[in-house]
Amino acid sequence: AVIGTHRETGAPITVHTDSASQAGRGVVDLFTKEGVDLSKVVIGHAGDSNDLDYLKSMADTGAILGMDRFGLDTANSTADRVATVAALCEQGYADRMVLSHDTSCYIDWLGPDPSVVSALAPNWVYTHISDDVLPAMLEKGVTQAQIDQMLVENPRRYFAG
Repeated sequence: AVIGTHRETGAPITVHTDSASQAGRGVVDLFTKEGVDLSKVVIGHAGDSNDLDYLKSMADTGAILGMDRFGLDTANSTADRVATVAALCEQGYADRMVLSHDTSCYIDWLGPDPSVVSALAPNWVYTHISDDVLPAMLEKGVTQAQIDQMLVENPRRYFAG
């Protein structure tokens, strides 16, 4: 249904993947086979991986890497996520990544008590990227232009008709 809708309308697609099993490869393979415009696909949770070969293999198809879940350090530490994004930027992939925290104000599988999320992932908050991640990226050599590319230009291109 997603592929048919995309082909008919050009609507962008974001998929949830499991980086540990490199599920993004299967998504890219299927979407390529079905004629999906991969420049309109965000491979969600790509940021859980630090495997540059895996990440570049998807980005090289034109797909966008969802370097998301910053602050969910149980899946991948912020320091490792920053180092991975910095390495990819150094290799010319800033135009194939978007950044986010993928947090929410309520997660039903953790119950109504917000202290549960705070205890499990204290950095999984709305301000983590601006307060912590972006300064760390700048320290690792990511340029302001690359940050603007990932936060402004790439989303603009993704959503453009």
